[in-house]
Amino acid sequence: MLCLPFFRRSSGSHTHSRKHVQEETLPPSYSAVADSPPKTTIFYGRIVHSKSLSKLEILSEAALGVGSHGNIVFLDADVASAQAAQKKYASQGFENATVVVLGNFQFLFPGLIDCHFHAPQWPNNALGMEWPLREWVVHMTDPIEASYSDTSKAERVYSALVPKLLENGTTTVAYNSTIHVPATKILMDQCLKFGQRALIGKLCINHRVTAGNGEGSVEEGLSHSREVVEYAKKIDPEGRLVRGCIQPRGATYVEHEYLRGLGELSRNNGGDIIPVQLHMSEAIPDVEYMKKMYPSAPCYAAVYDAAGLMHSRTVVAHAIHLTPMDISILAASGAGVAHNPTSNTCLTDGECMVRELLEHGVKVGLGTDCSAGYSPSIIEGMRQASNVSRHRSMHFDNDKLKLSLEEIIYLGTMGGARVVGLGDKIGNFEVGKEFDALVVDTGLDDNVNVEGFEGNGRALVAKWVFLGDDRSIRKVFVRGRLVAGKDLKESPNRPVEKI
Repeated sequence: MLCLPFFRRSSGSHTHSRKHVQEETLPPSYSAVADSPPKTTIFYGRIVHSKSLSKLEILSEAALGVGSHGNIVFLDADVASAQAAQKKYASQGFENATVVVLGNFQFLFPGLIDCHFHAPQWPNNALGMEWPLREWVVHMTDPIEASYSDTSKAERVYSALVPKLLENGTTTVAYNSTIHVPATKILMDQCLKFGQRALIGKLCINHRVTAGNGEGSVEEGLSHSREVVEYAKKIDPEGRLVRGCIQPRGATYVEHEYLRGLGELSRNNGGDIIPVQLHMSEAIPDVEYMKKMYPSAPCYAAVYDAAGLMHSRTVVAHAIHLTPMDISILAASGAGVAHNPTSNTCLTDGECMVRELLEHGVKVGLGTDCSAGYSPSIIEGMRQASNVSRHRSMHFDNDKLKLSLEEIIYLGTMGGARVVGLGDKIGNFEVGKEFDALVVDTGLDDNVNVEGFEGNGRALVAKWVFLGDDRSIRKVFVRGRLVAGKDLKESPNRPVEKI
């Protein structure tokens, strides 16, 4: 048995002496860690995850077993110790499993899921908030996206971006790329290299083009979209980490013929539906332009529905200014909404009606929408979702519009998993799912102050959600593999505990 303690400034923990811990030299890059096979492991201590939109389960002392294929084999709150779990689950291969005992201020938490992130815009973060949406696209977005015809830039930016998001606890991302096939392939390569789950497509634009950020023809655009989807299957045949998708920027940037072609491509001749990412009803001027461009359409969602782009594998970014028909189409199609509260506030686009969407059975997750959103952290997205819901509550004098702690955590984990089509694989710690998880430590030298609440599990979680950042994230796992976290980042040249 290998028992792994974690250390922090507190005392009175479950930890053992460091001298009993076996050590190994840290691999030279995260990618080497991501390539290593998962080990049969038992985590023991506080375990936190969403059971439903309204139920956050906090197990103060429980054992979670991760199998050699990175799947969750058991979650047991009835064992008194990790050693007891080893004995109880010996017949399932855990008799000699590695044991990780969490400290008093630590907890295991599901990996965070970002349902909307513009990878090429990463260098623009925190800039351009003086413009509304269309002006921001013209002055900030199109110029930088057009620059990714330079594949060396794509290599530089994406090789830094992916590990940074993993350090922030984001284990799954629905990325928007650019119109460039080589750059899009590079983004896919980086996600596979560093061990991050990703949904990625080539951006499609052939209307309202500025800065040369547009495509030559519909035929070329469809061919290139098909090419990147096939490339994802080539580098990750089973889609364990990287999946390709169809990605029109939006109905006001793609002409009808192109939209219909993308819809047919997504429907895949009756085979497995290819996922879709798109923008919808992000700002009032955007909706008004849609009405001019598609005068016979009864609502924004109807444009996509008629093109065959609205289905259970569709991620709809924003969905702010909706009609009752929009909501009905979203619900009936099974499409999910990526709520981007930070960017919607920064560009003064509006406030997503999250409560109403949830009440109509629409799937909702969270996105950072960088770079319109200034923060790459889904924890920040949770905070901003809470704040936006409170502003709506004030505007409409309706307390029911407020999102609770339980609800914003669900949106950032299980809700996001459902939106990106992975609700059966990740999002919480149900037995049988794959182990995407964070080891969170609220006892470090950062903004989280737990004085007086040391034994209160819900308080520790709430303080981390509203006060924590990447400094609180000790380890990040994807499919059972250790891929990132504070411990790896701060120990590049010295031995670390073997996981």
